[in-house]
Amino acid sequence: MRLSELAAAAGTTTASVKFYIRSGLLAPGVKRNQTTAVYGEHHRERLALILGVRERIGSSLAEIGALTSVIDDPEAGLLAVMEAAQTLAVGGWAGGAAEPAPESAPEPAPESAAGPVAGTASEPAPASASVSAVIEARGWPDADSEARRAAERGLARVRSGGASWSEEALGTIAEAVERIGTLGLDLSGSRERVALDVAVGTYELSRVVVDMLRLAQTSESIRRQLSTTPPAPTSSPFEHPAPSSPE
Repeated sequence: MRLSELAAAAGTTTASVKFYIRSGLLAPGVKRNQTTAVYGEHHRERLALILGVRERIGSSLAEIGALTSVIDDPEAGLLAVMEAAQTLAVGGWAGGAAEPAPESAPEPAPESAAGPVAGTASEPAPASASVSAVIEARGWPDADSEARRAAERGLARVRSGGASWSEEALGTIAEAVERIGTLGLDLSGSRERVALDVAVGTYELSRVVVDMLRLAQTSESIRRQLSTTPPAPTSSPFEHPAPSSPE
């Protein structure tokens, strides 16, 4: 197809197509003669990826370039493409402020002398061990991945803030996200197609999950307020320790 046909197929302008070619995100067409270049299905899918993450996630050219560099790397497998797409989605969800990835997940600060003693049952397991336990309990295939490292960082961050997230709580979350995570997940098709589906799916699904969480909490609050016999308070697996009284 010609440049004008490529632009029309993608729902954009020829000027935009030329801009993405100059930016290095889209490969130039194959020269037919001195004045004409032709474009194929690969160009259409790459352009659909660029426009999709730009319009639906708000990704920057640099973020898209980081993703396409993985897609174009012949040594990168499909898991690497998916992780790059997830990273782009998380950056968009956080307004472009994706969490930096340290070399290893930080663990909670050591307890004071009055706190739990290392090795006792009251001491929470390290984040990496807790994530391993969840993976084993759910029967999930495991591999060294950014997704796993992100889970470890997130759990360590929560625990370092004092929240006592139990193994039961993590199991409840894992059971829920296992069902949610497969919604619309399609790993067939080209690498561009997979990247677009994973990036947009992760971004939009994450936002919907947060919105539904808010709705569920609000609905439960209403239910309890309307109940003639308020239920007895239950211990939350997400409780924070009570603040200590000043001396």
